Amino acid sequence: MGDCFGSIQAIVEGTICLILKEFKKVERNHKIIRAVLLVIGWLAASYTLFVCIFGLNWDWNFLWWSPKWSLGVIVELSGILIALTAIWFLAKASRDNASCAISLLVCVVLAWDAVVYAAPESCGFLRRHPSPFWFRGGLTLLLCAPGIFWVGWTWRHLTQKRSQTHGSQPIHSD
Repeated sequence: MGDCFGSIQAIVEGTICLILKEFKKVERNHKIIRAVLLVIGWLAASYTLFVCIFGLNWDWNFLWWSPKWSLGVIVELSGILIALTAIWFLAKASRDNASCAISLLVCVVLAWDAVVYAAPESCGFLRRHPSPFWFRGGLTLLLCAPGIFWVGWTWRHLTQKRSQTHGSQPIHSD
């Protein structure tokens, strides 16, 4: 009877090992798919943000400062809001190395574009005055917002990870 239970136990342990290996494969595949989707999300949301800001600047500030409300401007402002909302959630969800690296690169490129938009336009043949500072500053802030979101969520994630690893240890004061 002891041999019977020993062989059943070996079969069960072998089956459990096989099942655990399969679960690890599935988990690894889910992590890869999640990372790819996050990278695609970052690229799509940042592209949408850039195109909508470029379109707003084109509509209101191409040759001279002339803000006029139109359907195109409303669509561009809506696109900016949707892109920033998506970036907020993407910054919150990005924890793996690939999506963090791509999102950091995207934030740096957008910050560089923000520096370009912050500079006053040169006054020349058609333009007598640069666009107002509040407009250029607003575009700069919108382009820097993804980086602010990224830093905030990364900081929060790191502090939570640190508090989880040191949370059970007592704090001694001198």
